[in-house]
Amino acid sequence: YGLEGQLRHAERIAEMSSFPRQDRSQAFGWLCRGRLQAGTVESRECSPEGERYTSRSSKIPMTRKPVSAKMNVAFQRAAVLALLLIAFSACASARQLKIEKFSAEIFVQPDSSLDVTETIEANFIGEWHGMYRTIPVEYVTPQGFNYSLFVKLIGATDAAGQPLKVESSRQGHYLKWKIYIDNAIDVDRTIRLHYQVRNGLKFFEDHDELYWNVTGDEWDVPVSDASAQILLPPGVTGVRTNEFTGGYGSRSQNAEITASDNTVGVSMTRPLSFHEGLTVVVGWDKGFVKEPGTSDLIGQFLESNWPLFLPIIAFFSMFLLWSSRGRDPRVGPIAVQYQPPDGMTPAEAGTL
Repeated sequence: YGLEGQLRHAERIAEMSSFPRQDRSQAFGWLCRGRLQAGTVESRECSPEGERYTSRSSKIPMTRKPVSAKMNVAFQRAAVLALLLIAFSACASARQLKIEKFSAEIFVQPDSSLDVTETIEANFIGEWHGMYRTIPVEYVTPQGFNYSLFVKLIGATDAAGQPLKVESSRQGHYLKWKIYIDNAIDVDRTIRLHYQVRNGLKFFEDHDELYWNVTGDEWDVPVSDASAQILLPPGVTGVRTNEFTGGYGSRSQNAEITASDNTVGVSMTRPLSFHEGLTVVVGWDKGFVKEPGTSDLIGQFLESNWPLFLPIIAFFSMFLLWSSRGRDPRVGPIAVQYQPPDGMTPAEAGTL
């Protein structure tokens, strides 16, 4: 925007900037030379010291306080925070978990229970002390009631059959197992989980059905290869299959299914990404699996929906407490007296 505009801009910067006294001569010498070139000031108007110059339009002193200490502290804190973020990013990139293969064997028992064995091949990069396996165990029926899977862990072992320590906890609708793995530092490990499931089948009028989330959808890391094998009771007929892949509620189908006699196999055609899972649906004719009786269904319903009965339990508890301690004491019949008791004054008798 021209030399004159640059000089005006420099004057405004000079007003807003802070220069130590020893640097003012250089700063104003630069300003004077610019003004002399533009012809807006005469050479005699620039003082030899360079601390001040006189213009035809104005006189601008160079005075301002130094940068505040608070701003220096803010810059230091920002620098420390940036270094911490860089260090954290480096640690995170050096520590990774990869699920190379996830396979499951699901045996449908004649008593309607499930016997499940999962084999997880994991690649630990960096230093690790274990991993998590999260299983969805609680669903909501169309009627709004809870439908729960009752899972019992039989054991966890490594590739050599050595037992592994497992801690179990509930997290919302999920059962979470924390599996401890020693010396998991830049190594490949195989983990086998063996557990049993009750209430894992659905029974309809014309067929029975297994609707099973093989991998779960809570993995924070990709799963390179996922597969499952479902073994039905011997001699089963009318086998029908389906599968779903992807995130929660997805209807995508990216797996291959094979069925032969009483065995159904399903395998992914692509890796599973973050929070994606594999679900398999297998149906068969009725009569090969014992359907739970009425008492069993009531027990499972009460076990899944026990919070609904807390108000009823509280009501009967308070009723029993009121019956035993809250009622007024019972008294016999009271005879009417037409004369005041002996020894009472007229005022007392009137009050009575």
